[in-house]
Order: sequence, then C-alpha cells, then structure tokens
Amino acid sequence: MQDREYVFLRTDESVQAVAEWIQKLFALEPIPNGSDDEDEIGLRGPARTADATVGYEVQYNIYPVYDPEPDELQAFDAYPVEIDIWLGKDEGTQAQEARLVFDQLVQARPDVPMLLCHDLSGLVAAYLPGRGVHEFPDNTTTYARHADVWRDWVQA
Repeated sequence: MQDREYVFLRTDESVQAVAEWIQKLFALEPIPNGSDDEDEIGLRGPARTADATVGYEVQYNIYPVYDPEPDELQAFDAYPVEIDIWLGKDEGTQAQEARLVFDQLVQARPDVPMLLCHDLSGLVAAYLPGRGVHEFPDNTTTYARHADVWRDWVQA
C-alpha cells in the first residue's frame, strides 16, 4: 500500500463539520463511496503542483492508543480528527500537496492545533495556536522514542 500524508486536528468539531469546511476551503467534490458511514467522508479536488487529483478522507482518528504506557505514546493520540491525503504514485508531489493543505488549514483555522505526518510514523510539522508552526528534523517519528523532540509542540 502506498504511503499517505495525514493532518491530525485537535478539535471538538464533528467529522462532518470538518469535511464541510475543507470542502469549501479547497473547492472539493464528494467521492461517492456507497457507504452509509457518516463518519468517513471522501473528497477530491485538483492538485496545485501537478496535473492530478488529490484525494482526501476525513474521519475520526482511528489510530490512538488510549491510556498508553509511556513507551506506547504517539504524537497524534489526542487529536480526534484526521484528514488522509493521497495523490497516487508520485509521493514527492503528494508530500508537497499535503504541506500546502496543512499550511492553508493553519491559516484558515488558527484556533485548531494540527499535526502533519507522513505515513503515520513520520512527524513533519506541528501547529499550536499562539505559537505557530514548528518543523521537525528529518526522521522524527510520531512514536514515544522521539517524544522529547515533539513534546513541547504536541498537545497530550
């Protein structure tokens, strides 16, 4: 399976509300999935850096560890909504597109803490209201072993 990019949001808003504001912000169209699951919303729209279509899946964060032991902690555990972003076979362009999405989301919703991750394991950037965006060094993971690197920029 191809890697994806993820934006995790620390918000009390529903998946539907988040999907509505990103749909408007990026002029996206729904992806009909034939599912009755209201908590998994597919969207798509044109890429900004390539002649391609970017796919988005907005859903509740399905990856957190609840009440984790210290060695099980993940950076995104306390971020209840995720936006999965994928482009296709060009992972470099996919990462660029995800970064543009993250930056525009930060600008549009400066009240919402966010994380930008590559394939769930790589922590790329974090945003905290009042503090701004922080870039993490290459090879920073979302896992507990790197918590000393991201602890000050991730809400627990």
